[in-house]
Amino acid sequence: MGMNTGTGSYRLYTSRSYGNRRRGLTGNQLKVLGIVAILIDNVGAVLIQGGILHAADRTLYQAMIATRSGHIWMIAGQACRYMGRLAFPIFAFLVAEEFVRTRERGRYALRMLLCAVVSEVPFDLAVYHRVFYPYYQNMLFTLFIGIMVIMVMEYTRNLGIQLAALGAGCALSRVCQADYNVIGVLLITAMYWFRHNDIAQLAVGVVLCALESVSYYCVSALAFVPVVLYNGRAGAFQLKYLFYVFYPVHLLALYGIGQYVLKA
Repeated sequence: MGMNTGTGSYRLYTSRSYGNRRRGLTGNQLKVLGIVAILIDNVGAVLIQGGILHAADRTLYQAMIATRSGHIWMIAGQACRYMGRLAFPIFAFLVAEEFVRTRERGRYALRMLLCAVVSEVPFDLAVYHRVFYPYYQNMLFTLFIGIMVIMVMEYTRNLGIQLAALGAGCALSRVCQADYNVIGVLLITAMYWFRHNDIAQLAVGVVLCALESVSYYCVSALAFVPVVLYNGRAGAFQLKYLFYVFYPVHLLALYGIGQYVLKA
């Protein structure tokens, strides 16, 4: 265990295996896994639960799942939601990694914010069937808040200021009702804070993910299976903007398909 000799900021340091492995998963492969998990999750939420099973209408939903086919669709929807729990922890880890690697951190934060804003209407349409729903925000806002917190932590070594930034980020995510809110911000921060210590990063990450997904039998913790296989390399292909394009587009596509299902 080592200690940073700044003006009050303390971190755990050990030799880290990331970047020293020739085998394992690249950052691009982790990103694609996260995207697939998001797609599966929203297929379950938007198409199956919100579309086929008419979850917005409680009476109709109960009638649907009382049938044999409806019960099968219910199980399929739940399975999709369980698999989808793996997405956010992967992206929380990648955000911390990409933040450390990028030279343009301000632009990185701005890109995330712009994508969050652009994605909000598709998110509201897909999930709530409304153009604007102010009471819950998409997960990209949580990723943006997490980036801002770790940006402060990178700027200063004062522990008090760092903790104040973390508290402010958690409070903001709660007030805004951003997806994964407080635990999401804590997870991003933990991935950054313990980035030099595999064991601490894994332990804290698993605990936070388990807490976030208690109602899903703590399945989010399984996201750290691919994370620990990360080899520290970006990958051969340039997939820098893939997620920013995928997120709003897939929500619009699922909304369109869901509307077709509802009218069928």
